[in-house]
Amino acid sequence: MKPFRLLFFLLLGVYWSTSSGAQSATHWLLHIGEMRIMEIPDVARVAVGDGHVINAVTSDDKEVLVFARNPGASTLTVWTQSGGHRTFYVEVKEPMQTQAVHELKELLQRIPQLQVSVVGDQVVVEGAQLTATHRQQLEELKKRYPQILDLSHTMSWEPMVLLDVKVLEIPRNLMQELGVRWADQSEGGLHAGLAWDGGSAKLLDRPGEVVMPLPYQPGAMAGYFGLNALLAARLQALSQTGQAVVLAQPQLLARSGATAEFLAGGEVPYSTTDQNGNANTSFKPYGVSLKITPFLESSGAVRSHVDVEVSSIDPSLSIPTGPSLKTRRASTEFNVQSGQTLVLAGFISRDMAENAYRVPGLHHIPILGQLFQSKRYQRNETELAIFVTPYLVDAQHQSLQQRVNSAQQMINEHFIAPVLNHPIENPVSKVATIGWNPWLGAGSQWQVAEEQYAVTP
Repeated sequence: MKPFRLLFFLLLGVYWSTSSGAQSATHWLLHIGEMRIMEIPDVARVAVGDGHVINAVTSDDKEVLVFARNPGASTLTVWTQSGGHRTFYVEVKEPMQTQAVHELKELLQRIPQLQVSVVGDQVVVEGAQLTATHRQQLEELKKRYPQILDLSHTMSWEPMVLLDVKVLEIPRNLMQELGVRWADQSEGGLHAGLAWDGGSAKLLDRPGEVVMPLPYQPGAMAGYFGLNALLAARLQALSQTGQAVVLAQPQLLARSGATAEFLAGGEVPYSTTDQNGNANTSFKPYGVSLKITPFLESSGAVRSHVDVEVSSIDPSLSIPTGPSLKTRRASTEFNVQSGQTLVLAGFISRDMAENAYRVPGLHHIPILGQLFQSKRYQRNETELAIFVTPYLVDAQHQSLQQRVNSAQQMINEHFIAPVLNHPIENPVSKVATIGWNPWLGAGSQWQVAEEQYAVTP
């Protein structure tokens, strides 16, 4: 029995010993609060490099207990009674949940106007004045990380966006006369700006624009009228001459992330019956319907989602439950800078008309009757165009102040201001009545004593 025991300890000593003074190191990964048990018979002593990171103790000369205390790294060396030793490299990290919380905190701190703190295993988020983009980012993180406790305010001073919208119905030929083919334009709408020529000192010519004469000689840098002003002037001329029909021209004001709606038209009734045979009447709106949701990007661009619908009653098709509607609808999303114009076009409407002219009686003559009649075919095409121009404004914006002053002036001109805190000197007295007289005819059938309304002196 003794030879076998001697052979066992000899092999164990060879396993733990190192040749030529070299050490064999093993890497461990522990988390705070974790304990690792090492079964090593005939343990003599242990030593740790950093007692603040780990702690190691022996148990009955057969086991070594290693405790992870704080984040960091340390070495652990174990000696046996035979003189062999082995070194372990131990790395201690925070618990997986705590580590994820700290990583989430660093991610949330990238959002401006947001205060982030860690309480236990929860990430508390506080703050106000979040933009719509930052609010959307926070909502996406809350869906993926349930550790987030959101205490941020929902109300904030979002930037205001003034949306200048023009909905026009233009004849097809006049749409082509504008010199702009909408399908060939680049994304982002129409652009306005400045251009200069550093050497020629002349106004630059732009396709489709008119160079206006100046009363003075321009310098080395000269500006030019952008497409916005030129196009607006052209559309205004079309509207004034009656060649184009302005269906709607709303100016909507909305916060960033809020939806502005507009409807110019009416409602048509529809009759329906339920399963019990009861008749119900419902109404469906028609006309020009517009929904715009603007978003202000951090770069200053305005991203807007637009839903536009133009519908009208179709007299050629009618059903017992109600009239039918002809509808043109579009939904899009675009990016433009403040003051730039986006054009939505391509809503083409075609109407065919046939007029016949005949000479009574003579057009029935076989063969020769064609000489006494004529037919005229007429086709009308109109194209619907929507012009959207967003402007970034605030309560002190000049255009808003002008609108308020104009509205106040209109009220002062057409309405008499009330006189407050002034007693009435001659109150109206009560009307004395005699009784009911059904033979008075038209008017009131109550017979009064003297006057209908008597005023006391």
